[in-house]
Formats: sequence, structure tokens, C-alpha cells
Amino acid sequence: MAVLDYIIPGYKGYRQRTESRGTDRAFRDYMTAKLKESHDQLEQVKMQISMDVLKMDLLTDAEQTTALLTKVRDRLRWANQGFAGNLFGGAEETEAIQAVEKFDQDLEGLRANVQAQLDTLAASVLTAENPKPLFFALMGALRQMDSHLNERESLIRKLLH
Repeated sequence: MAVLDYIIPGYKGYRQRTESRGTDRAFRDYMTAKLKESHDQLEQVKMQISMDVLKMDLLTDAEQTTALLTKVRDRLRWANQGFAGNLFGGAEETEAIQAVEKFDQDLEGLRANVQAQLDTLAASVLTAENPKPLFFALMGALRQMDSHLNERESLIRKLLH
């Protein structure tokens, strides 16, 4: 297909946008699936908490954390692609696409941090220690991810105007 990039004017930009859309969709599907796994793990944590009368007061924290995790997962799943075809090729478009891809790479690191916090929380629920501070740490990691999604949306809005 690279031959067509040179024969048909504008084809290279079209092909790059199409590939970028596909990559973006696959990445968001991957991230959504990973966050679904985290959601399922958090549901198991809530189940363990509900079986221990001494830890019942943690259910409110668990519910709030679940709500935020669901929000982040859904925002990511339905996020704008950023390559809707409003751009017209050239260096500006390439830089814009790379900026969104950089944001997405950073998003994977934030997701991994959420998972690490959740793993720590899940392990602590089984022990006698108080996991309440770990809920706050997990909420902080989720808020950081949510904030990153806000920045991504802002970047995409700039690209489309």
C-alpha cells in the first residue's frame, strides 16, 4: 500500500488516520477489558468485606470506589477517537495523532497503578489490618486516571477546532 501513498495525493494521510482509528479503538477495547477485570476484582473484595461483620463500615468506601472505577471505564470506552477526519493531513495532523497516542501510553501506566493499588487492597482485606487508607489510595489512582482522561478530551477538542 505504500506505493499508493505516492501515486494518490492525500492517500497517505487517509491511510494513517484509518490506521490510527483502528489502533485507538483496539487500545480502548484493551483498556476497557482490563478495567472490567479490575471491576470484577473489586466486586470480590466487596463480597469479602460483606462477610466480615467487623469490616462492614468499609462497604461505603468500596461502593464509592466501584462507582469511580465504573465512571473511568465507561469514559474510556466511549472516549472520542481524536481522528475523526476533520484534520487534513500534513505535519500538524501527524503531531496531533502522536500527542493523543502519547496520552494513551501514559494512560496504560495509570491503569497499571490502579491495578497495583487494587491488588494491595485485595490482599489487605484478607488480613486483620484496616484497609481504609488503601481505599483512599485506590480512589486517588482512579482520580488521577480520570483527570488524565479530561486532559485527553481537552487535547482532542483542540485538534478538532
